[in-house]
Amino acid sequence: MQALCQPTENTADVNCPVCDKGFRLFWERTSKADQKAALPNVLKQLRAHHADGENHPDASFNVPHWGGKPEFSGAALLGGAF
Repeated sequence: MQALCQPTENTADVNCPVCDKGFRLFWERTSKADQKAALPNVLKQLRAHHADGENHPDASFNVPHWGGKPEFSGAALLGGAF
């Protein structure tokens, strides 16, 4: 399942376990069980951004990675992000 992660300074749905930066999450599916099952992959990607001294992207991004523009992803469209 795909999630769109949108950086936020306000109310966050999840925080990076490394730097505590907040993100709003927009999900491709509305099932809370599906979202809960996919959350470990989101946290894994947030941790991976810090590998080799990197930081999170400044713009929205998808987990798992999607090659198109984030605003056209299933998570963005079905989750109502834009």
